[in-house]
Amino acid sequence: MSKVNHCLNGRPVTEQVVLYQESRKSDDYVPVKWYYDNYKEVWFRQLKDYMDRMTFDSEFDFRLVRAVDTFNAVAATEIASSRGLSFLGNFNRWFYKILTNWKSNVKTSSFRLKKRPSVQCPICGRFVGRIDVDHLKHYKTISDLPKHMTWKKNIYEVVTSPKVYAVTWGEKTVQKWKDLTTGEAKNQSQCRRRVRWPWRLRDETRGVLCPFTKKVVAELNDRYIRGLSDKHCRYAKPTSWEEFVFDHPSALIQSEIYDLDHAVGSDRDRVFLKDHIPVPEESTFNGVDHEMIVEGKIPVSFEHTFNAIDVCIANDEDRDILKLVASGYSVEDIAETLETSKREVRQRMRSIRDSNKDLERMLKE
Repeated sequence: MSKVNHCLNGRPVTEQVVLYQESRKSDDYVPVKWYYDNYKEVWFRQLKDYMDRMTFDSEFDFRLVRAVDTFNAVAATEIASSRGLSFLGNFNRWFYKILTNWKSNVKTSSFRLKKRPSVQCPICGRFVGRIDVDHLKHYKTISDLPKHMTWKKNIYEVVTSPKVYAVTWGEKTVQKWKDLTTGEAKNQSQCRRRVRWPWRLRDETRGVLCPFTKKVVAELNDRYIRGLSDKHCRYAKPTSWEEFVFDHPSALIQSEIYDLDHAVGSDRDRVFLKDHIPVPEESTFNGVDHEMIVEGKIPVSFEHTFNAIDVCIANDEDRDILKLVASGYSVEDIAETLETSKREVRQRMRSIRDSNKDLERMLKE
């Protein structure tokens, strides 16, 4: 292990960071990474109750990269001089501040999730803290942007603001696109490289490429996304509050834990629409049977799954089988309910599974 604030090559960490910022050579970044690898265990002990080691290492390395990119040597020197601090620790103080903010955010987020578990929207299927008028607009945000896009037959990483370099994965192929969109990017790591920024606005300043419209714009943000057509700016059909109340009177719109004296998720913790508007007793369901499925009288917790089945499956018998499976029916129960053989049920289930990847994707979402 090198001495404090010095890399293994003997150069001060702050000086090494500045050198990398000027050269952008990976050989100049490696000493910085090796230096902070020595401190990973210390930080992991503080966050091991909130994430596994693989996730921690990935997040730590990402924040180190961000710290190196955003470090301002001139400003750091001025601050150190005004406070009588050593210049050697300029970058270390900057990175320490980033890590402490990250640790605080992780713990705060964990507490918030425990105190207020998310609820599932019956329309879009997403889990949110509370279903309200703004959520029902179903607008996309920058977090909904795809990670990769194609441009001039090549694959690029999607970014929200202009940079010096863009990351490309080379010419698009079926296998390469499949690996990148299914989380197997490591299989194509040999194709990944940086290139000079390729997108320019009309005034020749740098812009970013919109993955939806393929137009070069100044920046990708939530406001820009909301200005696109409904095809691109929404992930589900927008719904007014009045329509939502009418269509889903038994929906759970919020779940909150006020203390630890009662079980998590009990009705006392939850806010239902039916608590605020008159709802007939028939709207409360204890289970799902075939008659309820045929008549469309199903609990709100099944609506997203049943809607995905209706969208992806054309055959009515196949739909009934899948809906019964989702309701907890066994093969024997399904065969008896639909008055068919268990062999026929198994064959249909196998055929559906092999030929409907879209359904699997929608249910995961």
